[in-house]
Amino acid sequence: MTDATAPPAAPAAQPELTIVELPYHRLYRAQPAYRWWRPLVAIVMTAVFFLGVSLLLAVPLFIVLFATNAIDFLSPDVNDELTALVSPDMARPWTLLFGLGSIILVLPLVPLALRIAGIRPAGVRVNILHSVLMRLRWRWLLVAFIPAAAVWIVTFAGQIGIGLSLGDELLPFSIDVPTYLISVLIVVLLVPLQAATEEYLYRGVLLQSVGAWVRWAPVTIVVSAAIFGVSHAYDGWGILTVVVMAVGFAVVTIRTGGLEASIAMHTVNNVAAFAVMGTGMFGPTGMTEDTGGPAGLVAQIITVGLWVAGVEWFARRNGIERLSRIGVPLIPAPPAGMLRPYGS
Repeated sequence: MTDATAPPAAPAAQPELTIVELPYHRLYRAQPAYRWWRPLVAIVMTAVFFLGVSLLLAVPLFIVLFATNAIDFLSPDVNDELTALVSPDMARPWTLLFGLGSIILVLPLVPLALRIAGIRPAGVRVNILHSVLMRLRWRWLLVAFIPAAAVWIVTFAGQIGIGLSLGDELLPFSIDVPTYLISVLIVVLLVPLQAATEEYLYRGVLLQSVGAWVRWAPVTIVVSAAIFGVSHAYDGWGILTVVVMAVGFAVVTIRTGGLEASIAMHTVNNVAAFAVMGTGMFGPTGMTEDTGGPAGLVAQIITVGLWVAGVEWFARRNGIERLSRIGVPLIPAPPAGMLRPYGS
């Protein structure tokens, strides 16, 4: 039986906190419970979720294709025929829904992958992938569309001008207008989510996972960009072009402390590319392995360079925070020669 006159128990002492400043790619290290294997679990789980969603969508599609005899699955060219059929094509809006939707459905599973991996800074209940402020900076996201759109328009106009001066000719508009408008509507609605999903996967989970193991930012940039490049079904020049863009995405993500600017450029690039491709004035209305060869690579390098410079200028003008300032439980200094618990 307790004594009603006894003084109340003293509240439990709260751990003393110290502020740790970390760049975006090192945020996983701002956790007392950090272990080297947690980022690996996050990568594996996101990969499992991505493949799982793809299979869930692919199986019903294969059943329909088999039942309707749309493809001869016994043909030696079945892989090429299947790729040509399901690749996003502005002339076939359903391929846009399938291709973009299969990526978007992974987005809500990304936080689950981090939860399973146990990745969350002390006291933070939101997604660590957004930015160094642990939230999506909506105003900065909107501002970031300005340099993205400006650079894309200027460089695209330059490419067209150079091509026409060298004797290139534009083809006739080859798609019926209603189909084109439906496809453009699908692209405008879905591409922002598709672009955001890829940014959370490659410049979020992957970049921060590598950054948890390697402090030097260029390593995280190169690794994430290379994996992003080979995940695209292009030819060699096309993969290099994608890698260049991915390097720009990673650099800007670290320099601005979040995914907002890369999401903006990824969205602008994909929406504009689909809209232009759908006209048929520059060739096929769907995605192909050919992406312009060395000329396309040079144009991409110029585009990315101008965009990175533009984002840097806007970020400085808007006072964008580049480093996190996370409070973590104070841990006594380790003996000389031992690693520090939090990397910077």
